[in-house]
Amino acid sequence: MTGFVCNRPVLLTLLATLLLVTACSTHVVVQGSVPTPLVAKIPARVGIYYSDEFRNFVHQEKIDQEGSFQVDFGDQNLSFFQNLMDALFSPAIALDKLPAEGEPLENLDGLLVPEITRFGFLTPDISGLGFYSVSIHYRLTLYDRQNHKVTDWTVVGYGKSESSAFGSNKALSDATMLAIRDGGARIAIEMSEQPAVRKWLETLQPASGARP
Repeated sequence: MTGFVCNRPVLLTLLATLLLVTACSTHVVVQGSVPTPLVAKIPARVGIYYSDEFRNFVHQEKIDQEGSFQVDFGDQNLSFFQNLMDALFSPAIALDKLPAEGEPLENLDGLLVPEITRFGFLTPDISGLGFYSVSIHYRLTLYDRQNHKVTDWTVVGYGKSESSAFGSNKALSDATMLAIRDGGARIAIEMSEQPAVRKWLETLQPASGARP
């Protein structure tokens, strides 16, 4: 009769490896400079509402063979958008809460609500390339003085960073920061090109007396 002989050192090594793979987790807190965008001012007094989800955005994902990822970029995203909105509007007013539905806006020409609808990334192992790539989908919704929806549109920011000796955390952080900046640049460029936004701006000129 044959029996199973347990090789204790080998078994312990296998268990340790299994636990290491199972417990593998990458937590990235995105950091980086937040420049002030150079854009043409839109002559409108606009309220900006940042939801708690937008302010504290964290993406969590589990990838087979690579473990769990947690990407925390709410602070950097919020700082960048605050600078962007201050640069875009004259002025931008941060609101603590959304006005009640159907309630006209007080002392505002409009209301803008930015949201993050999707965050995605690829690791070098998944893409087969030597860098991390990130995409962030933003949706912006604009309301007029009467708190009626003017329009909404989606902007996608992209970023990538080469994997290096600094490790996956820094590469993923850098790629995310670049995606935030790219999204902001696209928002600044595309906002005034939206047909509904142009019509909204035309309605403001006689009443607000603002000048470009």
